[in-house]
Amino acid sequence: MITLTRLDRGEALRYMGSRALNPDYMTNELMNRAENDILKICRPAYTFTEIPFDSIVLGGNNIKRVLKNSEKIIVIAATLGIYVDKLMRKTQVTDMAQAVVLDAMASVAVEQFMDKIEEELKIRYSDYYFTNRFSPGYGDYPLDRQKEIVKLLNTEKKLGLSLTESLMLNPSKSVTAVIGLEKNPINNEEGCTSKCSKCNKKDCLYRR
Repeated sequence: MITLTRLDRGEALRYMGSRALNPDYMTNELMNRAENDILKICRPAYTFTEIPFDSIVLGGNNIKRVLKNSEKIIVIAATLGIYVDKLMRKTQVTDMAQAVVLDAMASVAVEQFMDKIEEELKIRYSDYYFTNRFSPGYGDYPLDRQKEIVKLLNTEKKLGLSLTESLMLNPSKSVTAVIGLEKNPINNEEGCTSKCSKCNKKDCLYRR
């Protein structure tokens, strides 16, 4: 079982558009509260499976570049659960400043959860090297492939994760992603850290 114990505040500040990595007292207090609330109520869960290279969940040319040397492909769906969304909606009514910080910290939480999922999968697939995660909506990977991913992984039954008519994941602090597994070390010519908020590369195919 994967648990989160602390959240990356520097990353959260970037989500909030802050250039400073040392928040003032008020912001720090808002972040303390948001972190405590999220870690207390989130219920991280995920599912994954291997897919063939001609799977209907794939699409676009960018994903072909990412997977061109892969020998296996896995697709993942992950969520923090419904309680985080409920707290965000409630906070938007009562305290907008706290709501902004809560949203940023929750975004960080789901990304850190995905990082931990990768750590577990790298143990399971210890003979392989992993490409960066690539999600529907990145580059020319069609967002409508979310439909096929949630159907394939049966996320509504397994995770309580569904899709809205506008193709957004519900709960909102959820992620789907594809990862390629290669036999040889990956020469990452993009120099990608998978942390888009830290990157200034405007033409990156991973850019959200």
